[in-house]
Amino acid sequence: MRAIYTAAILLLSLKGFSKGIRLITSEPLNSTGQELAVKGRMGILIKQKLSFGDFHTVSVKRSAIQKWTGYTGMPGFIWTEHIEGKQSIKFKLTNGEDTSEAIAISRIDNTDLAFGTTNPNGPVSSIFRVGTRDQSNNYSVAIYLNKTETPWELFLDNNEAHMSRQSYTGYVRRDEVYYTIVPIWTIERKGKIFNLPFGVAGFEIRNDEDKALAAVSLIDNGVVYLGQLKEQEKLLMANVCAALFLQTNIAE
Repeated sequence: MRAIYTAAILLLSLKGFSKGIRLITSEPLNSTGQELAVKGRMGILIKQKLSFGDFHTVSVKRSAIQKWTGYTGMPGFIWTEHIEGKQSIKFKLTNGEDTSEAIAISRIDNTDLAFGTTNPNGPVSSIFRVGTRDQSNNYSVAIYLNKTETPWELFLDNNEAHMSRQSYTGYVRRDEVYYTIVPIWTIERKGKIFNLPFGVAGFEIRNDEDKALAAVSLIDNGVVYLGQLKEQEKLLMANVCAALFLQTNIAE
């Protein structure tokens, strides 16, 4: 499964082929969204700085999880206690006024997730598919927009997104509010629109009315597409986009 994921990215990164490619997103994002070039996704990861538009990372740290306390990842919010030892990425994102913090973990199994409760065995909403038994390319993120609020939860099964792209849905949610993460494989190049034969070119984030609010292109250095959003929702979408770019750099 990972081979298809890798092959799709390699196809889109071939010199010459990837030049001038843009995602075809859903509405209203396709008509009104901003296209923001991404800097810092590739290259040396020491003191990495990711940026797009008004947003940039203040810090990006990679390490094995020891013990978390406080608002920056107390076990029980999203992940169960035995998650310690997993590799993580912690990053802070700012637009110059508001600064948020996120913690990302790869290779997440269903049993690792507490789904926003302090009960590791709490119920999982049936409207979401939360991954297969093969957790080698699963990805989970806790996003804290500020120190006092409950974090937003992100979950994405990359293998399923590529293998079952027409039906797979990842999610971002907090309490009863949720957004979906949907694979995109339709692209435009030299004025022509076509579908990739396999894999995905990026991901789109939609609200509960199925309207596209943001998207990421995984082609080369990447592009962020942001719709016309209020500041807090824009900050959340920016964090989701940053997390989707940084996930390719998590290794165990």
